Amino acid sequence: MKLTNGDIYNARESLMALLEEKMPVAISFKVAKLANKFNVELKTIEDVKNGLIKKYGKPDEKGRISVPQDSPEFDKFVEEFNELMEQTVEMVVDKIKLSEDLSIEPKTLMALEKFVEV
Repeated sequence: MKLTNGDIYNARESLMALLEEKMPVAISFKVAKLANKFNVELKTIEDVKNGLIKKYGKPDEKGRISVPQDSPEFDKFVEEFNELMEQTVEMVVDKIKLSEDLSIEPKTLMALEKFVEV
C-alpha cells in the first residue's frame, strides 16, 4: 500500500486508541502488527521533524526549542514539514476487518479509514 508520511503521522493517535480496545485475538494481532510497522516509520518522521524544529526554532527561557507562529522562520518550517508529510512510503499492509460490535469513536475510524474496515 502506498501511503504518505502524513497518513501515518495522522493515524498514530487513533491507532493507539484502537490498541486499547478489547478484540478477538486474531484482530488484536493484526492491529499490533500494524502499530509496529507504523512505529518504524514514525521514528524516522519524528527524527526529521525534530531536526526541522532545531533548524528553524529558538530555545525558550526553559531551554525548550520551538518554532512560534510569529517567528520569521515559521513559514519555512511549515513548508518543509508539509514536504515531509507528502513523502510517500510503500508498506505491506492488509486492511483489518473490525467487528461491528466494537464501540469506537467516529473520529478514530476516520483517521484509520485506509487501514480498517467494518
